[in-house]
Amino acid sequence: MNRAENEAYWGSTDTAPSTLDTFFDEDSEVTWRGSSAFYSKDNVDGGVTSASYSSNNNSSSSGSIVDNITVTTAQDWAFVDVGGSGSSSSRSVTGVGKAIGEKLDSWKPPSVSIKWNSSQDQSIPCVQCAAKDNEISSLKKRLESSFSRYNVTLPPEDTVNRILLGQKYFLECYRRHEDKLALLDTALAIMDGSAILETTLHLKNTVKKSLFIKEMQARPHATVLYVSYLKKRHNYPEAIDFLSSLGKTEDAAILSYELALTGKTPEVRLKNMKKALETNFSQPSLAFEAKMVEDNIKLLTRQLAIDEADHKDQSNPMLVKYPRAANVAGMPLLTTLFYCCMYHWEVGEGHVGSPVALRKAHNLTPRQLLWTVVRGRARVHHFPLPTELEAWLGNKGLLGALGSLTSALGGSGKVGGSTIKSTLPVDQLVHSLAASGAPANVLAVYIGLVDPVDMRLKLAVNYKCHQAVVDVYVAQKDRHALEKYMKEIPEGSPEYLKAESALKTVRWKN
Repeated sequence: MNRAENEAYWGSTDTAPSTLDTFFDEDSEVTWRGSSAFYSKDNVDGGVTSASYSSNNNSSSSGSIVDNITVTTAQDWAFVDVGGSGSSSSRSVTGVGKAIGEKLDSWKPPSVSIKWNSSQDQSIPCVQCAAKDNEISSLKKRLESSFSRYNVTLPPEDTVNRILLGQKYFLECYRRHEDKLALLDTALAIMDGSAILETTLHLKNTVKKSLFIKEMQARPHATVLYVSYLKKRHNYPEAIDFLSSLGKTEDAAILSYELALTGKTPEVRLKNMKKALETNFSQPSLAFEAKMVEDNIKLLTRQLAIDEADHKDQSNPMLVKYPRAANVAGMPLLTTLFYCCMYHWEVGEGHVGSPVALRKAHNLTPRQLLWTVVRGRARVHHFPLPTELEAWLGNKGLLGALGSLTSALGGSGKVGGSTIKSTLPVDQLVHSLAASGAPANVLAVYIGLVDPVDMRLKLAVNYKCHQAVVDVYVAQKDRHALEKYMKEIPEGSPEYLKAESALKTVRWKN
C-alpha cells in the first residue's frame, strides 16, 4: 500500500479515530477498554511476542484493536491495562506496549508520523515550528519598526544624515509643525538637494497649501529646488500656480511661455502662446516680455501663411529650381529671413514672404540683416554687391536692386560699402562668398573693402582675383610688382588690359 492509499484508507474508515493525532503523543499510557480478553503465551522468554483475544457478546461490535485502546499515560508503551471496566485483574505485561507501538507505527498516517518522530527523537528539528518561529521573529521586527516609525521622533540631524547616506529613514514621525520646519532647515543648512527636496515634499504633503506657501516664501533655495522638481516631472500647471502664489509673476509667465512652446504642432503652439499671453502677461511689469511673446506669435502666424502659400504655388521658379527642404513654420527668425531671401527676394512688400515686410515687422540689427541676406542670396547663386545692400538697408526697395554682374562691375570697381565695412567682418564675408561659388569679380569688390592692405593683397592672391591685385599695386604705385604680376594674368583679359593702361597713365614711384 503506497502513501496515498494509506491516507485515503485511514481517512475514510472507522479504524482511524478522530483523536488519532493525539493518540501517539509521547508521555501517554495505553489501556485496554474491551469487556474481556485473554492472552495465550507461545513464548514467555523476555515477554509476550504474540497475543490473541476473544470477546463476549458485549465486545462483538469492536472491529479493531484500536477501538479498545485508550491513551492516558505511558513513556515507552510498557503498561497495558487488560480486562473489563472496573476489573481488578489488571496485570503488567512486559513488552506488550512496545509491541503494540511497533505495530501501530506501521499503520499511522504521514501526518502522525511527523508528530510521532518529533516526540520520539528530540534531535530532529520541527520544520513547522521553525517556520512559525521565523514568522514570529519577523512580525516582532515589523512591530518594533512600526512603533519607531510612528512614535519615536529622531533628532532632525540624524534623519538628514540617513538621507545623505542612503540609509532607511522615516519622516512620518515628524508630526508637529515645528518639527517639520526644523527638519527642512537642517537640510537647508547642509545644502544637500536630495535632503531639501525630501523634507520639502514632506512639508507640502502634510500641511495646508496656504501654510506651505508661507513657509516657502522664507526659503527661496527650497523654492527653486521644488520648482525644478515639478518641471522635471512635467507638472507645469502646478509649478505655474505655485510661482503665482509666491508672487513671482514673472517666473510664472516665463514658465507658461515655455509650456506653450512644448506643443507638438505649430498650430497648437500658436494657440497656447495666445492663451499664455492673455492669462500670464497682463501685468504692467511684464510689458517687455509680453512684446517678445507677441513677436513670436506674429512670426509663427506669418510662417504658417508662407508654408500654406508656397505649398500651393507652382509659378515661383525658385521653388521649382531649389525645392524646399522643410517647412519654415517653427523656425527661428533669421532662418525665416534666409528662406524669404531665397524664394521671395523680388516680391512686393505686401506679399507674406517679403523680406522687407519681415524686416519691418521684427527688430533685427544691421549685422543680422546683412549677413543673412548675403548668405541667403548666395544660396541661390545670386550675389548682391555692397551698394545694393546699402540701398536695401536704406529702404529704397528691392526691385531692381540686384543688377547684372556686368553693370555692377562697371567702372573702376570703386563701389560704396562704408556701411558694409563697419557692420560685417568683410574678410569672413569673402571666405563665405568664395565657399558659395561667387565669381572672382564679385570677390574683388568685397576684397577692396578689406583692411589693412596686406590682408587685402593676401586674399586677392589666394582667390586669384587679378583685378583686386592690380588695384592694390596701382594704389601703392608699385610698378615693379605690377609688371611681375602681369605674367600671371591671361593676355587680353580685362584685368591685363587694365594693368597695361595703368602702366602708361599712372605716375609710379619706381
